[in-house]
Amino acid sequence: MGGPIILLLLMMALLSHEFSPADPLKINSRNILKSPSRENLLGTDQLGRDILSRIIYASRISFSVAGAAVLIAVLVGVFLGLLLGYFEGWLQNIGMRVIDILVCVPEIFIAIVVVAFLGSSLMTLILTIGFLYFPQFTRVTQGITLSMKRREFILASVSVGAGTYRIIFRGILPNISSLVIVQTSFTLSFAMLLEAGLSFLGLGIMPPTPSWGQMIGELKNYIYINPLPVIFPAIALFLAVFSINMVGDWLQDRLNPEIIK
Repeated sequence: MGGPIILLLLMMALLSHEFSPADPLKINSRNILKSPSRENLLGTDQLGRDILSRIIYASRISFSVAGAAVLIAVLVGVFLGLLLGYFEGWLQNIGMRVIDILVCVPEIFIAIVVVAFLGSSLMTLILTIGFLYFPQFTRVTQGITLSMKRREFILASVSVGAGTYRIIFRGILPNISSLVIVQTSFTLSFAMLLEAGLSFLGLGIMPPTPSWGQMIGELKNYIYINPLPVIFPAIALFLAVFSINMVGDWLQDRLNPEIIK
């Protein structure tokens, strides 16, 4: 169920110019907070802009920010996890204590502080979210690597003189990739929610560029006048997060069936 919805949302994001029925930035002061009609299938917002067009364009922001941030988190987190898991000693202890601290601090708190100081921009948002989620990948990768390096095939590679690089990146990494993929799928939904939360608070993507969280935040003050413009972007966000989690569960069952959820 989740796969087809994600494919549809991704197609909508990639082909937003084709799917969008109107200009998402066009203001029409005579058509404010209108209910769904033939001209505006999902109605209009507080500035008379077409809700459906803005939802379609906003999907690009949500997927691109979350995707880029999670990619950074995966690259940094897995690399550090492999090193901290393979090389034991004082450096591993210090590194994992730092990772534990970063994992424990509320994500939204750090994100608000960083974005408030550095300013709202697409790159700041991506780097901030990527920084917040790389410790989770480090923690998962480090634990698996610590166990994996004691397996017979790794010990055999060491005994025949295989280099450290070969053991880590050609022996251990391919065998933990399934867990990394599953972790990536779940983290993607969290990153999407965090981006929406920051945009809702006015710390994410700045107007007039639309994002789902920003649309909900702008329209919340008009919910008693016409609740539909708030409900529609919220439904889009829910469908995206729900579908990604469904795919994550499916990947968990297929790639790691031995893990009891």
